[in-house]
Amino acid sequence: MHDLVPIFVLGIITLGIYKVFELFVRRNERISIIEKLSNVDPETLKHRINFPVYKDESVGSWSIRIGLLLIGVGLGVVIATVVDISTAVPTYVNGATRWISMRSVDVLYPSCAAVFGGIGLVIAYFIEKKKDKKD
Repeated sequence: MHDLVPIFVLGIITLGIYKVFELFVRRNERISIIEKLSNVDPETLKHRINFPVYKDESVGSWSIRIGLLLIGVGLGVVIATVVDISTAVPTYVNGATRWISMRSVDVLYPSCAAVFGGIGLVIAYFIEKKKDKKD
């Protein structure tokens, strides 16, 4: 944990410097937009501009996608843990039996999380496709 502290401090300092520069750049952009608008008649700005309203059908599907993705990632981690525990090897140390997990399955955790997360997204796709057929 102590090895990560300099990385986080450097990241926070870099983010702070970036935000300060972004603040000044946005300020200059706003000033240039105001200067360009000085040639526009104020009466045209008083009337509200009506844009057509489009209903986005994919708004409700994001909750399904994210939910199924998290369920899939959770299932992947659980299955990876079960496989990790089941591959433990008994080792005799000082007359006592200890179960030592084989660390060759370290790649199992991210791969299972990715595979089951992908399966969750595929299930979400089929649910949305079925919903679209219904509509």
